[in-house]
Amino acid sequence: MSVISFEIESKSDFLTGSYLVTRVPEKELDQNALRTILADRPGFILPFNIKTVNGLAEVVYKIGTLCKLQHFSGEVSAKDYVDLWRSVLCPLLKCGDWFMDPHSFVLDADYLYYDKNKKAASYVYIPSVHGCSESGAFNVMTREISKFRTVSDAVLQNKILRSIAEDFNPAQFLAMLEDYISHSALSPSREEASETQNIMGAGERFAPKAEKQNMEEDIVITLDQEVNGNIEPPNRKKEKDPGRFRIFGGKNRRKKEPGCCAYKKTPEVKATPEAAPLFDSVQPSPPVIFKQAETNGLTQSDSAIVNETGLRYVGCSHLPQVIEINITEGELFTVGRFDAAVGKPQSSFEFDKKTRAVSRRHAVIERDIEGYKIIDLSSSAGTYVNDRKLPPNTPYILESGCRVSFGNSGADYIWEVS
Repeated sequence: MSVISFEIESKSDFLTGSYLVTRVPEKELDQNALRTILADRPGFILPFNIKTVNGLAEVVYKIGTLCKLQHFSGEVSAKDYVDLWRSVLCPLLKCGDWFMDPHSFVLDADYLYYDKNKKAASYVYIPSVHGCSESGAFNVMTREISKFRTVSDAVLQNKILRSIAEDFNPAQFLAMLEDYISHSALSPSREEASETQNIMGAGERFAPKAEKQNMEEDIVITLDQEVNGNIEPPNRKKEKDPGRFRIFGGKNRRKKEPGCCAYKKTPEVKATPEAAPLFDSVQPSPPVIFKQAETNGLTQSDSAIVNETGLRYVGCSHLPQVIEINITEGELFTVGRFDAAVGKPQSSFEFDKKTRAVSRRHAVIERDIEGYKIIDLSSSAGTYVNDRKLPPNTPYILESGCRVSFGNSGADYIWEVS
């Protein structure tokens, strides 16, 4: 099967919110997959509609309340982490039930969306008889996810990073996760195991033998160490024939072609530099940088904005007076509320846990060539600019002097930019 190039346009307005548009020659539509998708509406892809314009099928994807997965950085529990990977990998393994092809999924972390209520990922799927993604795209996407989404369990984190750095196989990867979770459910936690050992003297910990050594090391091996060869993972598999495509478990489906990216973004979407293609199968593209908050809220209370870019509070003094935003082009700054259940910062800046009108994942501020943009992350009380409520997941350009409100209970700020 050949792979061809598609353009994906990113659009938004206050009536329909944010949406994506791509176009496929009508004669190249995958009719079998299209009929099944429109009839069953699988939840692992963005819902879309099709209309024909001058021989082209215009596919419009509705984003709605779904957020970009990249906007949900941070550390999560082992269960939530495994659930996320299930939602990312299972659609690629089971899509044949809908007559869908895994190569027609847009395998790009920038187009991977997230339902924060269901805690599940959704893809963009291009219903063409020609694929849009090569095997290298899948490898890069999984590495990107592992960089901005981490797990609190150090042993599981090691297993994830080793699997991604080695010859990655989705089915084996999921089996490893299921096995780890099932053993963890039957075994005491590390704290409980340590307590048991103190009581029993030289007694063995109640943990699987293969994991015991990792727990004693208590070290998280970073993906960069794996890729750069600073640490040699055990039992590394021999490299498979690079001329075959086996990432989804198929039998030699087609020869690998130069270049992995087969769709392209329009000027409205941040472009990837040609010198570092997004779907490079050897080196991943530079990660989006997420600045983490240092404490559980009220971390920036100075009355002056040091770098002259940020949010200045208007009102009484019970909320932080300044939210300083020091990001460069291509970076993100997330705003939320401290989650006592997690116990660790999940956003770049977090309000105190008692600030109930602010959601735990409330909004994100991006910086690109056009300037600064704010995006509401489907927060419960909404994000307002100049008293106008923003549609969820729809970028809005910030202008110096505009009023930004997180929720409707007094978290009101003036945007100032140098």
